[in-house]
Amino acid sequence: MADDRPLNLLALVKFVPDPNQLQADAEGRPDLARAPFRISTFDENAVEAALGLAAASGGRVFGLSVVSGPVPPRDVLLRALAMGLEALYLVRDEERLCLDPFPTATVLAAAARAAADREGISGWDVLIGGEASADQYNAQVGPRLAVALGIPSVTYASSLALRDGALVAQRVLEHRAEEVEARLPVLVTVGMEINQPRIPTVLQVMGAGRKPVHELALRELPGLDPDALRASLAVEILSIQAPPSTRKRITIDGDTPGEKARALLERLVADGEVKQG
Repeated sequence: MADDRPLNLLALVKFVPDPNQLQADAEGRPDLARAPFRISTFDENAVEAALGLAAASGGRVFGLSVVSGPVPPRDVLLRALAMGLEALYLVRDEERLCLDPFPTATVLAAAARAAADREGISGWDVLIGGEASADQYNAQVGPRLAVALGIPSVTYASSLALRDGALVAQRVLEHRAEEVEARLPVLVTVGMEINQPRIPTVLQVMGAGRKPVHELALRELPGLDPDALRASLAVEILSIQAPPSTRKRITIDGDTPGEKARALLERLVADGEVKQG
């Protein structure tokens, strides 16, 4: 790859119910109807990292997402576009096949090829996703997608740069830090430490409304056999229950703030929540 050739980048974006606002219904199941959707935390960092590489190469960044279930509200989609994506490709998984990493990566690979064809390019130079999703956090989709596309992968990147037609990544692992280099095309996963995602301005959000959202039906993706994919499913979700939580409803009495503080401390010590020195 010539150093001055603009890159074509694909950011993997997952839309998830906001974990900070997720509540359980009366039967202890997650109430997804009341939880607002948002971009998965690490995927915001992935979009920001892709935009940084695009700025360095004069390239373009597109987004790709698979949605199993209801499509997120348009304002959530617009936020991803407002960050700087050229367009967003949205795969509708109405049969809910993408509930574990293998089918998700298989569908993303087919969708990535379809998006490249639609944009008139031979392929993506760099694909960037979060190291894991905020809802499942299995950290498998990125590497599995790289295998499906037949390209190398670099996981847990804490910084990215271009050097002599290759991608250079810093990785901070549990027991060491390292620098790795990969020839393009390559897939990268990143975490929150790599950057601070930008907050789109009002004008950018308004401009995002003019950017395209291309919906792709899963069964219409070239080279994908949904029936074979369903037959290969190895994970079945039987139930999702929130752990039981009961409030003690204890009232701390006292005539002064100091008395209340002492009574609270005594209660915490008695319950084993804190230890006195």
